[in-house]
Amino acid sequence: MAEQQGKKRLFCPYCDEEMMAPDGAYCQRCGIVVFYCPQCRKPVPRDKKECPYCGAEIKGEDVEV
Repeated sequence: MAEQQGKKRLFCPYCDEEMMAPDGAYCQRCGIVVFYCPQCRKPVPRDKKECPYCGAEIKGEDVEV
């Protein structure tokens, strides 16, 4: 049986459903775009400019959903 090695399972921080998108950026169940901290990889609210977990600066463009 083949195993998926190195593939971390990602779960939506809003509905706790496993996200099947390859990059984990979109939850198919609740339809929300999820942003992750580039340093600690924890979910970050879209309106934050700094990670509440590690303090890393969040850079990026505003995304319309």
